[in-house]
Amino acid sequence: PLEYIPNFIARKHGREPVTYDLPAMEEYLEETYGINVYQEQIMLLSQKLAGFTKGEADMLRKAMGKKKKDLLDKMLPQFVSGGEERGHPKDKLEKVWKDWEAFASYAFNKSHSTCYAFVAFQTAYLKAHYPAEFMAAVLTTNKSDISKITFFLQECKRMGLDVLGPDINESVSDFSVNVRGQVRFGMSALKGVGEGPVTSILDERDANGRYVSVFDLLTRLDQGAINKRVLESLSLGGAFDCFDDIHRAQYFAPSDKYDTYIEHLVKYGNAYLKNKISAATSLFGALQDEIMVEEPPPPDCREWSLIEKLDKEKEVTGIFISGHPLDDYRMEVANFVTCTLNEVENNKQRNQLQLAGSVTNARHMISKNGNGWGIFTVSDFDGELEFRLFGEDYQKFKHLLEPGKAIFITAGFQRGWRDDTMELKIKDVSLLESVGDTMTKGIRLTLPLDRLTSEIVVGLDRLCQKHEGQHQLRMVLLDRQNRVKLPLAAKTRKVKADNDFIAALTKLGVDYKIER
Repeated sequence: PLEYIPNFIARKHGREPVTYDLPAMEEYLEETYGINVYQEQIMLLSQKLAGFTKGEADMLRKAMGKKKKDLLDKMLPQFVSGGEERGHPKDKLEKVWKDWEAFASYAFNKSHSTCYAFVAFQTAYLKAHYPAEFMAAVLTTNKSDISKITFFLQECKRMGLDVLGPDINESVSDFSVNVRGQVRFGMSALKGVGEGPVTSILDERDANGRYVSVFDLLTRLDQGAINKRVLESLSLGGAFDCFDDIHRAQYFAPSDKYDTYIEHLVKYGNAYLKNKISAATSLFGALQDEIMVEEPPPPDCREWSLIEKLDKEKEVTGIFISGHPLDDYRMEVANFVTCTLNEVENNKQRNQLQLAGSVTNARHMISKNGNGWGIFTVSDFDGELEFRLFGEDYQKFKHLLEPGKAIFITAGFQRGWRDDTMELKIKDVSLLESVGDTMTKGIRLTLPLDRLTSEIVVGLDRLCQKHEGQHQLRMVLLDRQNRVKLPLAAKTRKVKADNDFIAALTKLGVDYKIER
């Protein structure tokens, strides 16, 4: 649809001559270098070239704006006959009309184009010169739409911007930028945390400084400012991670008196504030520091695993912030996956797809005839995919399809048994952690001669010694100046080509390719 835009740009910068299909068109196309850009130009040219009335010209504009192909086809004979009457060649008129039909797919009026172009220049300038602030504003605008949040967080990653989770001492209500230029998640973007509690937290923080502990938070806010649900959301989202004496799992573990430590904290805060009010009106108010409620000790429990922490974090943020369940499998994803999950529907022509994802939801069910089946959702860095398994396929793979597991899927599209629609067929499922070992035969390192230093040679040797394994190591010396590739005739060496080895290679600045 935008096939004429490159010509417009080339003509604007003098790389392509400005031409007109008909000399009479120059009057209205001169300002856009002979290319139809605005709807108004079509209206004026249809009147000049073919004698359209203003009403007919406006009808043509509407047909283009609303992509009404049938109406455009009806107006073509009128345009050609009117143009011939005014001395224009039929073949040229038909070529002009064909161009107009292509133009119709992106036709716009001049006033709106000007406004959009002005906004585009402004936003492009802000994104280029104030990237963190710009993306924080975009994320705030779309904070209620998780799919858009996910898209813009990926854009932040592409731009090299760090996006941090919420922090009780650094976050504000919306997405913001800290002094280090990092984007910080806004507290009001957490599920269950409304503007009221956030306002109370921020007002107190602005008035009396940072909070030094969760007890400090509860004793400084007014009674009822935050409740159990707000504390749960803040702790799940990581807003209390700055208090490193208590980890996230402890807030939800049973205390010595209550089902969860958060319940105990709420009771502590209420008792403290009641005691404070009572002491203020007592004859012994000056002694209030001596009669305050004792801080409850956090319960002993194991920390959540990365998967547990991320899954619970996603409950209140809608996305993975601290990391991703596939972070430990980036080598496998980069080298063995043929298609991201959000692109599966666009690859129906391929017989086999290799996918990777973390299971985020699993529903195991029994059909009316007593057979097991299930609905499963997996997610990767870019999107998610839902699929169903029945019969033997379900029995074969169900033990691998549990929330938190990272899996590798071989699939392909086939015709549905009910109609001719293409359906995704799961052919095989395996644990992602086993894929690297089973599918990797070796690894080839490319060493450019102009970048080869003694530090790289020594570092590479130490790295290979540290990561000895079963994968064949091959190295190629690259002489770019003479366009020569020279395989190094070194003794046979084997390494373990896992994520740690790949990460170290990248840090060392060595290019690699996994051999399958």
